[in-house]
Amino acid sequence: MSSITHMLKFAAVLSLTGQSLGYPSDHAKLEDYDAIDRTTLNGKLFVGYQGWFRKPGEDNGNSHWTTDTPSPEVGHVGVDMVPDVTGYPSECLFDTPFALPDGSTAQFYSNDCDGVVDLHFKMMADNGISGAFLQRFYGYINEANGGWVEVLNAAKTAAEKYGRGFVVEYDLNGAATGSTNVTATFLSDLEALSDIVSSPAYMKHDGKPVVEIWGFGIVNEVTADDGIAIVTALKDAGYYVILGVQQAWHAELVEDEAGRFGPVYRLADMIQPWTVGSYDRDGYQDFLKGRQAVEDAGALLDLGIDSSIVVWPGGSSSNANANERFDAFPRWNGTFYQMQLDGAVSLKPTFIFSAMFDEMNEATSILPVLRTDQLPTNQRFLGVDDDMGPDAYLKLAADGAASFAQAWQ
Repeated sequence: MSSITHMLKFAAVLSLTGQSLGYPSDHAKLEDYDAIDRTTLNGKLFVGYQGWFRKPGEDNGNSHWTTDTPSPEVGHVGVDMVPDVTGYPSECLFDTPFALPDGSTAQFYSNDCDGVVDLHFKMMADNGISGAFLQRFYGYINEANGGWVEVLNAAKTAAEKYGRGFVVEYDLNGAATGSTNVTATFLSDLEALSDIVSSPAYMKHDGKPVVEIWGFGIVNEVTADDGIAIVTALKDAGYYVILGVQQAWHAELVEDEAGRFGPVYRLADMIQPWTVGSYDRDGYQDFLKGRQAVEDAGALLDLGIDSSIVVWPGGSSSNANANERFDAFPRWNGTFYQMQLDGAVSLKPTFIFSAMFDEMNEATSILPVLRTDQLPTNQRFLGVDDDMGPDAYLKLAADGAASFAQAWQ
């Protein structure tokens, strides 16, 4: 589809849904935001939301803008993309040493600052995205009053304000069966987050609040026995449980080897295979027609388990990982993301998960970022193509979300 045809199609969709093409929109009023149906995941497109960026020295000291220095420096930066900070509160920004072509310096933002999370959820609402799965890393759970909880509270407030939904998604990174009671930790944390989970904006499905656990079959420090205990306890506590699992989960299910995760997968209410990095543009159609349409869909149908499909725009993490290839998974002017959105819509899973909204570390973000011709001149970064707007991937997501909602009607 040509860019002109795409924009005409997108504008037509938005004219039917009453949404605006503007970025950011200063004219939309709160009464213009119709609330999504928070009682079901059906037919919705959600984004993964890290929310982990900070100013140097904030919270635990890990700004996520850098890997091995307190502040971002030339040669020491942890992201491959640069945010377009148009519309961000000025007090939430800080200068970096990265020189822009116009002589100014690039600015980064902090999620733990009033207005940033609100702006991000407004972007979601303006582009027909249903909301966000908020990443909660196991290693940060004990920060009961830290910035991570502040971001969760800001997301709750913003989701309620803009009629979006949200879900807590636990990431098993940092968990280990041998050193901690993972099940008890999750249950205790959800109890501590009761004000957040009880929000009218918190998503439900089949009459139950939704929670996702990401990393089974990926994070090796958590055993299958622990997985069984975790899923069983959460379901007994009344939660609808989504499992984010390794992309070859079906083969593991068929092999059914002792100590592996087949029994865990069978307990899930929904399976969400993590496909980031599993294919490139040339290999996607085979993956779609074989793995997703036949193997995964058939297994889930036999098990009576719901499905979620992950889509992602491309990837690059060379600044954070010196051994990684720059632009390892090219975006191909949006066509890579578009074909995945089209493929996911054709399979009609329960919902589509776009990885990620703000993951600039691995360049899977769809939030507005600088174009190639806007990038700093003294550090290598990846930009969106010069013939695209900074918010081009939000618009692609909006188009996909509208098509997916129509497929569910």
